[in-house]
Amino acid sequence: MKRKLARWATLSVGLAWGCAGQTPPPRGPTPAPDTARPTEPPAFAPLSGAAAAAPAAMGPSAVRLQVRQEIFTAAWTAVRDKDFDKTLAGLDWEAMRGKYQPLAMAAPDEPTFYRLLNEMLGALGQSHLEVHGPGEDGEGDSEPAASVSQSGAVEVLDLGTGIGDPGLVVRLIEGKPTVSRVRPGSSAERAGLRPGFVVTHIGGRSMATLLRPARALRPVEERFALRRRCARLLSGSVGTKVSVRFLDGKDQAHDAILVRDPPARAAVQVLLMPPVVPEVRVFRRGDVGVIAFNFFLLQPILAEVQSAIEGFRRSGAKGLILDLRGNPGGFGGMAIPVAARLVSRETNLGTIQFRDFANDLVAAPSLGTQPFLGRVVILTDEGSASTSEILAAGLQEAKRATVVGEGTVGAALGSTIESLPGGAVIQIPVAGFRTPKGVAIEGRGVQPDRRVHETRVSLLAGQDLVLDEALHLARASK
Repeated sequence: MKRKLARWATLSVGLAWGCAGQTPPPRGPTPAPDTARPTEPPAFAPLSGAAAAAPAAMGPSAVRLQVRQEIFTAAWTAVRDKDFDKTLAGLDWEAMRGKYQPLAMAAPDEPTFYRLLNEMLGALGQSHLEVHGPGEDGEGDSEPAASVSQSGAVEVLDLGTGIGDPGLVVRLIEGKPTVSRVRPGSSAERAGLRPGFVVTHIGGRSMATLLRPARALRPVEERFALRRRCARLLSGSVGTKVSVRFLDGKDQAHDAILVRDPPARAAVQVLLMPPVVPEVRVFRRGDVGVIAFNFFLLQPILAEVQSAIEGFRRSGAKGLILDLRGNPGGFGGMAIPVAARLVSRETNLGTIQFRDFANDLVAAPSLGTQPFLGRVVILTDEGSASTSEILAAGLQEAKRATVVGEGTVGAALGSTIESLPGGAVIQIPVAGFRTPKGVAIEGRGVQPDRRVHETRVSLLAGQDLVLDEALHLARASK
């Protein structure tokens, strides 16, 4: 059964902490868990509080084993009953449980327990499938922030001092962890960090250790994983500090103590997702408008993106660039109203396949709204995932947009995040995606029409080779 999009906006797609399964939620003050179930699917299981309910006579080791058992069983069952692929890639799921459960229960520590559990899940080869929980990093029993409003709607969080960061993005450029962006006015900029500098340590942790993933990944997934891992290490409570060791443009080593700056805007949280600080950057380069945003959020980002597109249309911009580099996705439904501002007729962006039915993602101009009809260029890199991939692939196949940059991570599954016993969470793929031509983006990624590799030399020179090529294409006569 297939029908047009109905309830897709209730599902999270390509969450920043889940694509390629590498980034757990940031830690912060832990609100009391809300066990209410949203009226729209998917349902969220309440926290069991197994550790708190364990008999007092049981020792710490026994309590830990009981919690592990509950986490493992709940995760295994959730995948069996809710994964969009009923066949589970042809795996004997019961046999996988028999193989991994004894190993996970006998794990010497929590990081090993979670590694083994995720190794089992990883056998399915799905990007949006991973468990995270207290102690997985060997950092005690801090729980991830997990707050759900009664309606399941977006809510602005008050996290006390809040989650901040020092203002730099670290990516693998030519095989080295390299600063690709420094936020103007940030602690990182004040400390002298610049794009093109190579980072060797964050918080005393060597980048060499971060380059060794817990499970086998494709090269693009490894780049994605490092990017997200560095972001997590750099973030923390506002006002706290993090050390960074780096090599400057002449490969001279330096140490800096960076302060985690407060976010420019209030953090937003949806369902069990960790807080996200919305960022929309809008600027103009001559006759071309540029819109960059960091997440697909219906509130407040959608309205800002639509307003920017309309502003460039009214001002007669010749071309429009959507910069989706580093955008890991968000709400899949947001791809439709964004695309609707860029097409002159009904345009199919692809098909979402749920467990028992399918939906077409169809964008069409709204009555009374004039779309932007100039040239459209979309920028992507290894940090572009899920909804970014849906939008880029759909407009690319429709010949409405040219994609420039690097190939995307290939993590285009609709997913939901559910709570597990003991404060753990699981992200489960509940829908697959194919383009109108039947191409599965999962595991493949969106391949750019113009592939542009960023280099350390260009970053040190203050150049953005990807944006420069996009500007050239946006101004082209054909």
